[in-house]
Amino acid sequence: MSLSNLASAPDAHRRSKGERTCDRIREAALDLFARLGFERVTMADIAREAEVSQPALHYHFADKDALWRGAIGMLAAAIAEEERLISSARDVSAFAALQIAMRHFVRLSWRWPALGRIVALEGMAGGERLDWLVENLIGRRNRNLLTLVRTAIADGDLKPFPPEQILILLQTGAAGAVNMAPLMRANFNYDPDQEDARADWEDLIVETLTAGLATGRNRDNRETNP
Repeated sequence: MSLSNLASAPDAHRRSKGERTCDRIREAALDLFARLGFERVTMADIAREAEVSQPALHYHFADKDALWRGAIGMLAAAIAEEERLISSARDVSAFAALQIAMRHFVRLSWRWPALGRIVALEGMAGGERLDWLVENLIGRRNRNLLTLVRTAIADGDLKPFPPEQILILLQTGAAGAVNMAPLMRANFNYDPDQEDARADWEDLIVETLTAGLATGRNRDNRETNP
């Protein structure tokens, strides 16, 4: 679900004015943090983007740190849904489950482009915000994915590169077109955020990256599509 669709959710009309204002602030903040990074965004920027006064902004969020956590928290439900879908693939090999997980990750990244961008920004910067992300949003999911990678290596289906490197390669590759969409438009006059282009990118990630990491043992295998 895109940010613009949040307000049109079925129960939106039942929410109080204050709750709707809070949602609008968090949506604006999430977009700004993803595009500009935490340090470059001010509370005044967020107030303007959300079309609220600064007193109203501070009524809902005491400071920028609290607002950052509130904005990132909007992604928790999407991460939980991704985890549920991945965990349902219990009857396939770890290698096939990893391919399924990458498809879910690409789709999640297109629905919520802020996720990959903020993780990339904070992953490079390190510090308290990254620790919060690991503890509250991405840590368990990444540890579960790392288990799939390790199992696929133990099964002889993935080449024995360091599992942590494999996982980061897959994730950064999967989010690449999402994060670099503005560059692709400006440099190549190509918009990857179209239905056919998204599908091509999903296949490219799964078929190229995972196949390149696969051993000969499973090259004739095919993933089970979710």
